[in-house]
Amino acid sequence: MRYLTLIFLLILSLSEVSFSQGNEAGKADISRSITLYPNPALDFINIKSTVLNARQIKLVIYNILGNEIQAETEIIDDHEVRVRVKELSTGYYLIAVRDEQTQFRGTYKFLKR
Repeated sequence: MRYLTLIFLLILSLSEVSFSQGNEAGKADISRSITLYPNPALDFINIKSTVLNARQIKLVIYNILGNEIQAETEIIDDHEVRVRVKELSTGYYLIAVRDEQTQFRGTYKFLKR
């Protein structure tokens, strides 16, 4: 089971590297414009982008085993979304950010304490 988790993280980290090194510089700029804070998180984690519109992005949270986790989201302003993580167990999670308008797809890791 431990090896499966390590392989999953390795594949995920490699996909982020290949995305950011791709020849679509605009998408790499979007990836760098996204910040997650606070990380580690206790009750909420905020996803902020200076480029993407918060009302158009789709967020999906996965636990370390790859299972999709349901979480309550709240739009703070045009460029920021807050996700409630208070009920999640302590551990690492992955959050997939997708925007159909810009065709952006990125995955980020955070720690829930």
